[in-house]
Amino acid sequence: MATPAVDRDALVELLDGNPSVIVTLIDSFLNDCSDYMNAIRNAVENEDAEALEREAHGLKGAAGSLRASPSSEAAQALEEMGHAEDFTGAEAALGTLEAEIDRLKDELRALKRACQEATGRVD
Repeated sequence: MATPAVDRDALVELLDGNPSVIVTLIDSFLNDCSDYMNAIRNAVENEDAEALEREAHGLKGAAGSLRASPSSEAAQALEEMGHAEDFTGAEAALGTLEAEIDRLKDELRALKRACQEATGRVD
């Protein structure tokens, strides 16, 4: 069985089960995620090690704050490639990150809906 994209229990515990805080954190991540991913794709395409390290580090932290280990680990692999200025396998690592981010976004949207239903507020 695959590792869940996000450890819901850990995230809920971290935020004291406050549905509105969870929704705010999810919204923030979903808003920033596309920018991170576009910057990471461009860095891989242009073999810009500094940008890759910086943007992958930012995404790693954002995913980690959501207790999303698979996405955080995938971003870390790219961060390390940028740090080492070694783009060997970067395309494959980017593919892994994209797949994990897609899984994460699906789970976050489902968690957001559940939190909104719990508070009676659905966007």
